[in-house]
Amino acid sequence: MRKANNPGVNSQCMVDRGSVSMKYIALTGISSQVLKELQDNRIRTLEIRSPHNFYSVHGSDVGDLVLLTRTSYNDVRAGTIGMIARIRSKQVAIHHIMQITEDVFEECETFSTRLQLELKGIARVRKVEENDLGKPFIVEADEVTYLEAR
Repeated sequence: MRKANNPGVNSQCMVDRGSVSMKYIALTGISSQVLKELQDNRIRTLEIRSPHNFYSVHGSDVGDLVLLTRTSYNDVRAGTIGMIARIRSKQVAIHHIMQITEDVFEECETFSTRLQLELKGIARVRKVEENDLGKPFIVEADEVTYLEAR
């Protein structure tokens, strides 16, 4: 097995007897409707609010590849299918919410990331590389051609 060097955070490529495996940031629990819209339109903007997905994309850059799957964070394993997409644009936002009543003053901040994604293909997870909470969820996956998809 040898590593092929490509620019970008997510472009570590492993070559093993003719098959190409790459490491991707995984975005999990994405709704079937969003995945269908990405498939049909090839470009889709998502707003990421879930903490595990926010941590995953926080350190990403425009041009990086991500793997999107409807499978939940805890259930991703070898064989999980997802869509590969390239980040076309990225915006991070902080939402500051205050709620004031006569007796209570509550303040809350939430973070979100808007990603414009461009569909590149389909992949099958080979193995989970890293899934520690608070860090990017990294998987190694093989791109799947139409005839291989199951």
